Amino acid sequence: MTDLTWTNETRRLGDLVPWPRNPRQIGDAEAERLKQSRERFEQPQVIVIGPGDVVYDGHQRLKVWADEWGPDLEVAVRVSSRALTESEREQLTVWLHRGTAGEWDFEALKGWDTDRLLEWGFEEGELGIMPNDTEWADAFGSVPDGDRAPFQQMTFTLHDLQVEQVKRVLGVSKGLGEFVDSPNENSNGNALARVCETFLTDNGQG
Repeated sequence: MTDLTWTNETRRLGDLVPWPRNPRQIGDAEAERLKQSRERFEQPQVIVIGPGDVVYDGHQRLKVWADEWGPDLEVAVRVSSRALTESEREQLTVWLHRGTAGEWDFEALKGWDTDRLLEWGFEEGELGIMPNDTEWADAFGSVPDGDRAPFQQMTFTLHDLQVEQVKRVLGVSKGLGEFVDSPNENSNGNALARVCETFLTDNGQG
């Protein structure tokens, strides 16, 4: 049985201390929804902290809300009876956001309003909606006009859920840095080539 207990209290945002090693991040669209969620629903989810007001969970709410409403905003927090070790903090972070978060039942979501789901943050591929031809070209890039040699265009058939996964992988690949040695100006093609090169190297085929 754990020796931890938790109490519900309130704190000023300005008193909370972020964790420098927090691995979570948030984009502009998600930050805007996080701001809107407080405006509409107040604060249904508490910020989790330890002694000394160090934040265990809720870094994005802290940042977004402080930027919008300032450090004097009072929020609900849940406080641990003792400080967590670094290993415990790492485990708690992963379990709260990955290990026990569950997955969406997309069959159940089919009865929901699709436009609202897209507005709230889902993407078309997740909901079984294929982008139109223009959107698909924008997502994966097209071969340059004019003399296309030595460029080649490849077409793949993907399941709706695979589309989202491929887009995420391309995004991660682009985030690893510029493609300084590539003769190709198409960023998606470069990103895919980088993924393939990494896969081959990691499996002893590079």
